[in-house]
Amino acid sequence: MKKIISLISLSFLVCSAWAQNIVSGKVTYKAEELIGVNISAIDIPGVGSVTDSKGNYSIKMPLGCTNLLFQYIGFENKTAQVCISKNQLISLDVSLKESSEVLGTVVISAGKFEQRIEEVTVSMDVIKPSLIENKAAASIDKTINQAPSVHIVDGQANIRSGSGWSYGAGSRVMVMVDGMPLMSGDQGAAEWQLVPMENIAQIEIIKGASSVLFGSSALNGSINIRTNYPTSVPVNKLSITHTVYGKPKRDAIHWYKGGYTSANNISYFHSHKKNNQDFVLGANIYYDGGYVQKVISKRARINLAHTTYSKKVEGLSYGVKTNFMRSKIGDAIMWEHDTLAYLALDNDPGFKNNGYISIDPFITYSNPENGTKHSLNTRYFRVNIYPGYTDSVKYSNAQASRFSTVYFADYQFQKQLKEFFTLTSGYTFKYSKGQDREVYGKHQNINHSLYSQADFKYKRLNLSFGGRFEHFKNNSETYNKPIIRTGINYKLAKATYVRGSYGEGIRFPSMLERFVTYNTGPVYIYPSSELKPETGWSSEIGIKQGVKIGDWRGFIDLAAFIMEYDDMMEFSFGLWGPQTDGLGGLGFKSINIGRSQIKGLEIAVAGEGAIGSVEITALGSYTFTVPIIDDKNDVYYTDSTGVALNYLQTSSDTSGLLKYRYQHLAKFDFNAQYNRLSFGFSFRYNSAMENIDSIFEDLQFGIKDSRDRLNNTTIIIDLRMGYEITENSAISFNIDNSLNREYLQRPASLGPPRTFSLLYKLQF
Repeated sequence: MKKIISLISLSFLVCSAWAQNIVSGKVTYKAEELIGVNISAIDIPGVGSVTDSKGNYSIKMPLGCTNLLFQYIGFENKTAQVCISKNQLISLDVSLKESSEVLGTVVISAGKFEQRIEEVTVSMDVIKPSLIENKAAASIDKTINQAPSVHIVDGQANIRSGSGWSYGAGSRVMVMVDGMPLMSGDQGAAEWQLVPMENIAQIEIIKGASSVLFGSSALNGSINIRTNYPTSVPVNKLSITHTVYGKPKRDAIHWYKGGYTSANNISYFHSHKKNNQDFVLGANIYYDGGYVQKVISKRARINLAHTTYSKKVEGLSYGVKTNFMRSKIGDAIMWEHDTLAYLALDNDPGFKNNGYISIDPFITYSNPENGTKHSLNTRYFRVNIYPGYTDSVKYSNAQASRFSTVYFADYQFQKQLKEFFTLTSGYTFKYSKGQDREVYGKHQNINHSLYSQADFKYKRLNLSFGGRFEHFKNNSETYNKPIIRTGINYKLAKATYVRGSYGEGIRFPSMLERFVTYNTGPVYIYPSSELKPETGWSSEIGIKQGVKIGDWRGFIDLAAFIMEYDDMMEFSFGLWGPQTDGLGGLGFKSINIGRSQIKGLEIAVAGEGAIGSVEITALGSYTFTVPIIDDKNDVYYTDSTGVALNYLQTSSDTSGLLKYRYQHLAKFDFNAQYNRLSFGFSFRYNSAMENIDSIFEDLQFGIKDSRDRLNNTTIIIDLRMGYEITENSAISFNIDNSLNREYLQRPASLGPPRTFSLLYKLQF
């Protein structure tokens, strides 16, 4: 009994020593609050805290003197000693400095937690907001197309030649906004127009299979677009862009001669933090008269976000993000002829005429005492397809409705032991439903996934290992697939990092790829109901070397990689339909072509900072790839006339290279600012597209003539100049395709001529 009383007394004395002995304060960087800063007592295990949404922290401390360590990714550690007496309240505000190591760039996509970019185990590039604003683009895919190793055609992204050309359906690259997939339910393609360009913090691009953390569609990589957190100081931004299409190089294709075709883009953004709540509002109006005749695009979008940080439960936050858009985007899948390159075939372009709504409720709970975090992110994403949303005379209104719907939920649990160990595990559910009786019928699919990844950090070494199990049901068909990934990163010297990684991936075919029957003018796209999922893996070794010149920090990155795909899907042009169709049965179809392999080398550079009194940012890369088919004689399909097809029979080049790829791709973007004046340029280079569907060149639309004339080295240079009128307003002038080069984006599609853009930005 005496022992019990003694134990209770000791416990009481310990608790008393801690009672009301509190250190609290705010952690900032240049007067801005820092969220999620880790504070720990160096000599007392288990004592610590994390700053909240306002940068505040509070720690119960024992009597005596203790050293507190403040740690935040991308910033220098800071230590402060506090000496506390009984029932004392101490106020300690701390200001952190940016880390001088390499770029100081912090990313989350590699492991779903904050890491320095030089320490991740995969190849990764980051696009900063300055490049997004400088490009004056109306859609984010135009900016991402400037990123190293990325090539985007018809809205479809491919990384390191991982994809060829596919028209409007399916993607091997997962596109996300704040970790939430931005892929449509029926097409399985990125909806770039929905991205709130007015509120982007940075874009993180992972190269190589990323399916373990992000699921199907991340077979070739992932693009995560991260938005800004609101601050205690309200932010209002207004940007207005007016773009004019110049005269094409050939007078014969100058259809607006004596006229004027242009585009206008207006965006507004507001955000602020008040008490324990965040508010975000964004709006965009866009109209583009187009450089292809009758191909007019327009949209109106509004997005809202509201977050509440609980006052009763520390670490609990919840809210909802919404996005509404109505758009009509013009499209010409083929030109009338090389001599009429800016006229759609049969003068009949197609239009993607849709209404969009997404509602994303979320809830997060973080417990800094045990280093755990629970998050649940959900989405309802609906696309209504117009015109005649319910206009069919063949069906009832319910049957005639044209739509796609996605129900998505991702629960994630994360456990962190300081910087040593991070475990990320979760479950993802996705239910997609689509209906368009005239195009692909009515279909649905369900995807369940379990995933887990462990990341270890010990001194100079970073290790990661993860796995995922995918269960996919498409109508009556079911697929199950386990996949894994692993990676290593080691710091060889002060600013030298070597890495290696291996990752597997899978992509399930979209509803449109399997069931579409569609035509734009005389061009038909045919169904492929027997289409199989494609699987693959990627591996690489790389080295990243930090560079510092004055206050300018950057890196040079060199990587060698290999990717291999089984049952690779290819969007192929061939004889798939009856002769009564528009082009006598010729059209497009997604088919499995068997095994393929892509090897390559890449060198990338990036940096930002001041050299003397000039602020300089740079981003560039050169990528060399060898994309080849495994067996050129393997029969992979039969056309509508019963002819068995293989690579040799369907390719314009029979060397083994995959279709619709560039072996050489180089990009560089440079911007310099001195006082209020800035100047910049973008450079893009690609080699010839050696291989396409051979039947393409047999058509009488000038395709072979254009390839003979234009299918060689292509260099596009964009120029820009800007001036800060006041501290809060600026104007810039951009010239895209400044040399007015005539170039092919792909067969039967000519790129835009020289364009002139005037951009005005105001922040208040």
